[in-house]
Amino acid sequence: MNQDKLKAWLCLKNAPGMGPKMAQRLLEAYPDPCKFVGVPEHAVYFSDLIPDKAKSYLRIAEPLPSLIQIIKLMETYQISFTCLTDADYPEDLAVLFSPPLILYYRGGLHEALNSKRLAVVGTRKPSSYGREMTAKLLKPVCENGVTIISGLAMGIDTVAHQTAVENGTKTIAVLASGVESIYPLFNKPLSQQIINNGALISEYEPGSKMEKWNFPARNRLISALGDAVFITEGQMTSGALLTGKFALEQGKDILALPGNVNHQNAQGPNYMIKTGACLVTCPEDILERLGIEDKPTEQLEIFPELSVEEGAVLKRLQEESREISFDELLLLTGHNFGRLSVILLNLELKGLVAKSGNGAYITK
Repeated sequence: MNQDKLKAWLCLKNAPGMGPKMAQRLLEAYPDPCKFVGVPEHAVYFSDLIPDKAKSYLRIAEPLPSLIQIIKLMETYQISFTCLTDADYPEDLAVLFSPPLILYYRGGLHEALNSKRLAVVGTRKPSSYGREMTAKLLKPVCENGVTIISGLAMGIDTVAHQTAVENGTKTIAVLASGVESIYPLFNKPLSQQIINNGALISEYEPGSKMEKWNFPARNRLISALGDAVFITEGQMTSGALLTGKFALEQGKDILALPGNVNHQNAQGPNYMIKTGACLVTCPEDILERLGIEDKPTEQLEIFPELSVEEGAVLKRLQEESREISFDELLLLTGHNFGRLSVILLNLELKGLVAKSGNGAYITK
């Protein structure tokens, strides 16, 4: 890791009175902050490009108080970074109105970007229909090598990342905190699979607290990285719909899963369809928008492979032959909340279990 480079870019990012657009104008004239940060005689300090208070800050180049902690976290968690004027900085982010000056990542970011990409967004509280259709529609898309972009939140994001991992394609999770901090903790095992099969990325420094306003900012990166954005479920006020609005501003194709007009989760996708989004009823709708011709493979449909724990929970549901609530399953199986949640999600993704309208589980 180039610590001098990181220090210079962090000084630029945190210079007082230096907004994103001013920083971009400065970088157009002087692309390498290492050449002017802490160099008092540099020409930039005798120009009108930046205000006096920014000049004073950049001349001194006093390190951020958190710099040592940031470097330690980057070394501990093997975090890399790329900056706005670097050759390997993602082009789709560089053209944003307010691109991240520094992008942090864990995993193989550039390999994951080197293919067609689909951003997938939706509610944290999806219906069984939303979960099932997201997994079912994405499976052939993943089998065609499309990288899946999402936000690692519970619900639709989790289904999207998990489907990508299970079907051997790359996936990128855009976080609203430092890339060393996984939220929800439920997704920590999944985050490691994403690192091994894609990347975790963030514009926030390692050690940054997760703030509520980080999420809308994060959504603009999700839409920007996708060649198209697929909205599966979400209310009119949801982050999924906000991501769709960012996609419109960025000139991206928007696709949406139609839903029950009486269900709140269908409000966002149905609205986007009414205003011009592509209605998705089959994987081919997605592949066509991405310019991919489906490559069908003839395979016998076999019973999906299950872990010992998944098999035991499925057997219990089959023996009961009725809808069973999550709380009752906790008592019947002896698993803790997090472990049972993972098992049931995997069974849903494998098409063996469904969640009823009242939140109970039943075998298909």
